[in-house]
Amino acid sequence: MKNKLVFAAGMAAGYVLGSRAGRDSYDKLKTRADELWNNPKVQETVADTASTLKHKMPEVQEQAGDAVKKAKETVTGALHRSDKADNAKGSTGPSGGNPAKVEDTPFQNQDDDTRPDTV
Repeated sequence: MKNKLVFAAGMAAGYVLGSRAGRDSYDKLKTRADELWNNPKVQETVADTASTLKHKMPEVQEQAGDAVKKAKETVTGALHRSDKADNAKGSTGPSGGNPAKVEDTPFQNQDDDTRPDTV
């Protein structure tokens, strides 16, 4: 339905922009578009579509959330597999792992109050 509306709008815009008849053709087109929009059947369809979207939105949000979680798990799994593959190949860096990976300093995860001075 959306594709048909977009196509019709494109056709109307093309007609108006490409028309050599000028203002008269534009006025006729505008009048017909207004009549179509104000048609009770069209308004009923618009109201039904809005109602359906309103009721389906929680379900769509849940599905989108599930898709995001699945994508996150997939990416996380791929990153772990990549790290394992890099470690299995051997390393050339001082950390014994991926040479591009910077290891945490020993006290990085401590609070400022409990971290010893590392001057």
